[in-house]
Amino acid sequence: MPLLSTAIYKKIETQANKLLKDHKVDSPPVSVERIAKSIGVDVIPYEMGNEISGILVLNEGKGTIGYNPSQSKTRQRFTISHELGHFVLHAHSQKELFVDKDFIVKFRSKKTYSRAEIIHESEANAFAAALLMPKEFIMKELYKKKNQDLTETELIEELARAFDVSIPAMTYRLSDLNVFV
Repeated sequence: MPLLSTAIYKKIETQANKLLKDHKVDSPPVSVERIAKSIGVDVIPYEMGNEISGILVLNEGKGTIGYNPSQSKTRQRFTISHELGHFVLHAHSQKELFVDKDFIVKFRSKKTYSRAEIIHESEANAFAAALLMPKEFIMKELYKKKNQDLTETELIEELARAFDVSIPAMTYRLSDLNVFV
């Protein structure tokens, strides 16, 4: 049984698509930092060591995303999108977040998560994928003449370049969308 229901995936896709539409984004790559900033979330590089990719800090309803500048650009983009997913989907739910006096922090690490935390992480990942690699944009790219004669591997590599995401992220997204059935 999948961790997230089809209804939850559709809701997440709808929320990501609304952000894209509201910000007049109609082609890849998506400027996730611009979207985050426009909805009141600051995005800053923040050294966190090798174990942590990103952090979301909430202070009086304002969000700040810190991303690890030592990781690859595609990883940084996914991390920003993932943390933005937590802001959009979970900022109202303080029970999921670690509270430290004046602000709320949620660290991504190798700690053991509860089922609810795993679901929130899966939702944030789904949001990041939908925001960075919208289904509509992928379908447009698939039908471009330049992509018609590519092998599956070449196509995945080309799409990953076009969307400025990693090859594994694009592979997962295409699989999730059942593009190569």
